[in-house]
Amino acid sequence: MNKQWYQRRVRGNFALKEHYSAVFSNKIGRLLFFHNLHTFSSILINMPSVLVYGGAGQLGTELVKNFKNHGWTTLSVDFRASDSATHSIVINGSGQAEVHKVIEQLQPHGHVDAVVCVAGGWIGGAINDDKIFESVDRMLSMNLSSAIASSHIASKVLKPSSLLVLTGSAGSLNPTPGFIGYGVTKAATHHLVKSLAAKDSGLPHDSVVLGVLPITLDTPQNRAGMPGANFDEWTPLSEVSNKIFQWAEKKEVPPSGSLVVVETKEKVSKWTVV
Repeated sequence: MNKQWYQRRVRGNFALKEHYSAVFSNKIGRLLFFHNLHTFSSILINMPSVLVYGGAGQLGTELVKNFKNHGWTTLSVDFRASDSATHSIVINGSGQAEVHKVIEQLQPHGHVDAVVCVAGGWIGGAINDDKIFESVDRMLSMNLSSAIASSHIASKVLKPSSLLVLTGSAGSLNPTPGFIGYGVTKAATHHLVKSLAAKDSGLPHDSVVLGVLPITLDTPQNRAGMPGANFDEWTPLSEVSNKIFQWAEKKEVPPSGSLVVVETKEKVSKWTVV
C-alpha cells in the first residue's frame, strides 16, 4: 500500500471524526444535523411519481426517461421490464387478476401523481375480412383493455387532484372502414375519457382525465412500415412526452374530459382540443 495515500486516508478519517464530534458536542449542532437529515428525507419521500402503463414501449420509454430526468419517481407496467424506470412491474395481460396483482405491488410505493397509458397497437381489417373477429379481439386487448386496466389502477393509486392520460386516435374521430377493430377500440377509449371525467366516475376527487389523440407518431417501427412517407408531418415522441409532463406539472392543463389532437406540419406540432 502507498504510504502517502495511507497517511492522507488516516488524516481524512481523523478530520471527519473531529468534524462530527464537534457537531454532536453542542446542542445547536445536533439540532441542525437532524433538521437537515429530516429535510432530505422529506424531499425523497415527497418526490412526485408517475405510473406509465406500457412503460417499456417506444413512447412509454420516452415518457419514463423524461419524467425521471425531471426528478420524478417512475413506475413502469408492461409485458417486459423497463430499463429506464425507477421500478418496473411485469404483467402477462390486462385482465382482472393481473391488474389486481399490479395494485398489490404498487402499495409499498404509495399514491402517485399521474397515471399515463400508452399501451396499444394497430391492426387493419375491413368488416368483410375473414379474420375480422381475430383482429377486433386483439385490438380490444391491446387498446381498450389496457385503457380500462390503467384507469382502474388509477382509481386505486392516484392522488386527489392528479392526472390520468389515455391514448386515443385522431383518425378514430372519423369513420375507419379499413381498420374496424382499431377505430372501434380508440373511439371507445375517447368515450372512456369523457365518462371518467364525469361526476361520480370512481376516480379520486378533482382528478383530471385527458385523451391524447395523435395522427402519426414518428417511431422507428412506423418509419420501417412507411418508408416513403413525409416524416416532417409526423409527431416526435418527445413532443408528446413533453406535453404530458407539462400537464402533470399542472401547467396549461385543458379541462378534464378533453380530447386533445396533436397534428404536426413541417416539423411544427399543434395541440387542439376537439
